[in-house]
Amino acid sequence: MALELKIGLDAINSYKRLAYTPWHALAEFIDNSTQAYFDNKDTLDEAFKKEGEILEVSIAYDKDAGELRISDNSIGMSLADLEHALHVALPPKNTAGRSKYGMGLKTAACWLGNIWTVKTKKLGEAVEHQATINVEKIAAGQGALEYKAIEGRLPERHYTLIEISDLNRSFQGRTLGKIREFLSSMYREDFRLKRLRLTWNGTPLEWKELDDRLLTAINGAMYRKDFSFEVEGRKVRGWVGILDKGGRADAGFSVIHCGRVVRGWPDSWRPSSLYGQFQGSNDLVNQRLVGEIHLDGFEVSHTKDDILWLGDQEEQVEKKLLECCEDYRETARDRRKGDDDERGPSEAETNVALDELKKELTSPEMVDAILVDPVPPPEVVETQIQTISESISGFEATFSAVVGTLNVKGYLRTDMSPNDPYVTHDSTHESEVLIIINQTHPHWKQLKGSDGVLNYLRHCVYDGIAEWQAKHKSAGLNPNTITILKDRLLRVPFDIEMNTGDEA
Repeated sequence: MALELKIGLDAINSYKRLAYTPWHALAEFIDNSTQAYFDNKDTLDEAFKKEGEILEVSIAYDKDAGELRISDNSIGMSLADLEHALHVALPPKNTAGRSKYGMGLKTAACWLGNIWTVKTKKLGEAVEHQATINVEKIAAGQGALEYKAIEGRLPERHYTLIEISDLNRSFQGRTLGKIREFLSSMYREDFRLKRLRLTWNGTPLEWKELDDRLLTAINGAMYRKDFSFEVEGRKVRGWVGILDKGGRADAGFSVIHCGRVVRGWPDSWRPSSLYGQFQGSNDLVNQRLVGEIHLDGFEVSHTKDDILWLGDQEEQVEKKLLECCEDYRETARDRRKGDDDERGPSEAETNVALDELKKELTSPEMVDAILVDPVPPPEVVETQIQTISESISGFEATFSAVVGTLNVKGYLRTDMSPNDPYVTHDSTHESEVLIIINQTHPHWKQLKGSDGVLNYLRHCVYDGIAEWQAKHKSAGLNPNTITILKDRLLRVPFDIEMNTGDEA
């Protein structure tokens, strides 16, 4: 029989350009699997009980072959279900669940690759249905799909397998780690309720709860509390807590919609009422105030990566959230008594750091940085530094200080290239030193907490002052040559991380 993918020719090509991340694209398939389970829970629970199983979604990625496979043991699809799934924008029966738009299979599969095959069999039926979609052919007007029905399957079996090839994107290095981390975060609710087993290349994903990391009061009580309120008749609930020792990537509110995180680590929602304008500065509140907020009654974007606020909904939610959490915000703002007496790392922390430093020093990447890469000639250094120094003309310094007769000006820049030096010093003036710090540099991205930023800024600023002293007390090596050489060394941990990720 003939099976068609019912879609406009221009639309199918546009799916490749959707603003997906790899993890949000993959989540579309998991959403379909889990929603199919929720819609058929009683039937599947009975089947799982006999099989000794729970719902399982497995993702397998073969970088060398350029193939991606997503399989599940959910209810499966009949021919009518499959036809419905291949009809673009045809709403599902349940429009309040995770698959509310009826778009995820098509949009995510097209975003990921040009050829995809669906193999599925519904529980209780004896026929497996197979359909292959070639995006390029459909875009050229050939809407008919390769379809095959295989009779004689065991009625008690139930599954869906999606194989995607001719991929539009290749996942490697740090991206592979981020996919695992994001998916672990996104399906934390399902893991908590032990209703989903999710694997990546055979390894089960899991979510590490934050309770062990939360601040405790003198009486031993944990700084965590639940909240609930309503906005325009929509129920909002969640919890707020304070991290004992946090970092900016860890804090903020994870936004949960239909039991799935749509926005969370490491780009959690930071409402300005709690965290300050533009998601706040890197202060204690932005490092320690953490929580989850369920917003089931609100609209979600088509890529399911954020809430679509209507009217002043966001302002109303922020206002009521502040009322619930203001006391915790103030507590997070204050350091605990005793913190000032616990200065410096412990012996164990020092030993761990020394071990890590030794690994970096003996790595092939460090050997290249020190012994193989050439020292840049003075004219190259001079040109590079001059270009960066000229780029701040007309900009106000981020910070400045007068040290005796020396005027120190610092610029924190987010518009530089990650390939530019981590810091640039201009010490050509007799009474002024300019320090330009690159916030897009890989080393900046590794900083955690205000103490980490402070110590890093000390190095940048004090190196600049020391180089100014050296320049005006002795005429020798261009001080920025030292900076360029040190810049290479600061990149080594990032290079090691990327190379390790490539081997994953």
